[in-house]
Amino acid sequence: MKTFSMRRLFLLLILANLLFFAWQYWLRESADPASQIAALQIQPEKIRTLAVETLIPKPSLPAPPKAAASVEACVEWGVFSGPEIARADGALAALGLPAEALQRRVMEIDGYWVHMPVLKTKPEVDRKVAELKGLGISDFYVVQEPANWRNAISLGVFKNEELANTELERLRKQGVRSAVITRRENFFRQVSYFLREQGKPVIARISELQRDFPGAELKAVACPVESQSKNNQ
Repeated sequence: MKTFSMRRLFLLLILANLLFFAWQYWLRESADPASQIAALQIQPEKIRTLAVETLIPKPSLPAPPKAAASVEACVEWGVFSGPEIARADGALAALGLPAEALQRRVMEIDGYWVHMPVLKTKPEVDRKVAELKGLGISDFYVVQEPANWRNAISLGVFKNEELANTELERLRKQGVRSAVITRRENFFRQVSYFLREQGKPVIARISELQRDFPGAELKAVACPVESQSKNNQ
């Protein structure tokens, strides 16, 4: 009987402990939710502002323009071909210009050649020349070099066949009947002269030469950059 009483007392103590722990748990869970949320909130009075540098990209400025290279001015006289080249060389040599003041540019021309075939004698050449002038045609010359084309009469060299045909048709309308077209490579040599600034008197003397070379043009241009040796070939 005594043993049974001790067992009941032991069970009651266990039950009491269980009830006590259950009551404590209920108190914690039933606490005011608002107070729990407030405990989780950041406290403004404890916030400390940190200085943070804001990196704003600066607009890229354009690079300063490079100083433009000075362009040397020249007076160009040309273009000469056939026997006019030797005449122009002689006229300029008579001016006695320093070598560094004059640049000679040579161009080998290929394309489609409008011309009158080679004539056998000088009287034939003279007669054809007179006929051309009588038809009002002055843009031509009698070929002297090379020997196999000597006494042909050149009426123009063109870059493509279409332009050559257009010129040939124009000449035929003016009365030229014997002109033909021949495809040539590196056939004609053309020369231009570039005169570096030598003052107004020299330019005036060059201008006077125009009377002897009515087909040539005198104009202001930028000096060419080709080497002197290449231009004198």
